[in-house]
Amino acid sequence: MPHRNMQRTKSLVAKRATTSKDEIFQAVCEDCAEGVDADRTSVWTFDRDLTQIECQCCYDALEKTFTKGAVLKRDDFPTYFKAIVEDNIVNAPHARTQQATREFTEPYFVPNGIHSLLDFILQKDLVPIGIICCENRRGIRDWDKSNEEYLRTIATLTSFLFS
Repeated sequence: MPHRNMQRTKSLVAKRATTSKDEIFQAVCEDCAEGVDADRTSVWTFDRDLTQIECQCCYDALEKTFTKGAVLKRDDFPTYFKAIVEDNIVNAPHARTQQATREFTEPYFVPNGIHSLLDFILQKDLVPIGIICCENRRGIRDWDKSNEEYLRTIATLTSFLFS
């Protein structure tokens, strides 16, 4: 069973007054990678009008590297943006062909080798503020209810950063 206690994230969120958001986002990504056994995890934030998301931290668990700065626009991925904002979760084991995510196939999934995706919305006062994303590159991944619940819990914890 993967490490599921979110210890890095809990520790840094408790010390958020003296800890940078970058450090906390890295902890969230590492905890998510371990907690749901994901190959890539990331934290994205919405702009004010929900027209785009920007990657604040992306962790490649296979390579053990961090990146950030990618931007995805609602105009380019309208089906996904609608799904994540309205449903709060996108569970896409077959990400390249599923309705909510297939528009990412050529520009994002294929170049990054991604087959499966599990995303959960970050909210503050019921307003979308970001997304926690988990991706699998080792083949099709059926994300189960415990994976969804893990993301729901860490998303709630992470939302405290936006107070």
